Amino acid sequence: MPKLAAFADFFIETYATTNNRPSTVREKRRALRRGMLQSMGHLRLDQIGARQIESYKARRKKDGVGPKTINEELAVLSKILDYAEEIGDLTTAPPKIRRLKVPPPTFDFLDLEEGERLIQAAGHAPDPWCAMVPVAMLSGLRLGELRGLQWDDVDLVAARLIVQRAADECGELHPPKSGRSRVVDLPRRAVAFLRGHKHLRGPFVFCNEDGSLLNRWSCEPKTRGGVIDGPLVRICRKAGLRRIGWHVLRHTYASHLVIRGATLMEVKELLGHASLDMTMRYAHLSPSARKAAVALLDAAKPRQYSGNGEDSDD
Repeated sequence: MPKLAAFADFFIETYATTNNRPSTVREKRRALRRGMLQSMGHLRLDQIGARQIESYKARRKKDGVGPKTINEELAVLSKILDYAEEIGDLTTAPPKIRRLKVPPPTFDFLDLEEGERLIQAAGHAPDPWCAMVPVAMLSGLRLGELRGLQWDDVDLVAARLIVQRAADECGELHPPKSGRSRVVDLPRRAVAFLRGHKHLRGPFVFCNEDGSLLNRWSCEPKTRGGVIDGPLVRICRKAGLRRIGWHVLRHTYASHLVIRGATLMEVKELLGHASLDMTMRYAHLSPSARKAAVALLDAAKPRQYSGNGEDSDD
């Protein structure tokens, strides 16, 4: 019976490498190395039961690790044990792994005035940030999708682009996060920024001076303490705004759409969310939706109750 540490290596090199994209393989490696292998790597697979798993969860919580991170680690362990049973290396049923409750995620976004200040400040930034920051906020593309965007994906006449690839942190191109491409219609301002940014350096819309793909850490170089800094933070500083990350621009795009009356289904399609549940985080920003729902109470004359168990229109 193999031990967890040895079988985890086998799992990564066989199942994960074959069935997952490289970025997902790296995430699984990190999840195992954060604490799983140190705590349970010496155990045989059939020695990992509910007691060991609950002890692991308790230790991680005591160390200040959040429930979302712990659940990610447990998900990798669960897949490893299922795979071991599937190929016959684990002859007993894997234990049931109970996930921790995760509080609803919160998100930050720029209000309308802050968004305008950011766009104005970006206009004074060096290439490619002068266009990349406004386009991010006006299109909702993820950072990897912006880095992977090519001119062949952009139709400036029709004012739309197609998202069909994303660049990961190591510069490898993959399908978007949802696994499928999507069409994003562009507002006039985004088209204007892209026209002004048009270049002949290579296929990538936002690229280095030699036309090569932007490195992730040229977008968000890490400084001491793990704090992410970079061009966006400098633009925020110039605009007199708080420090934000690239994903806040995506939240800003979605929030502004909802505030201006877009339906959640429309926002879902533009963002490329896999399910409406992910888009529901923006629902509270839609005053028009709330008013429309309450207006239903006035939409029709209620049927009167006759008192004999039947409704009456008299």
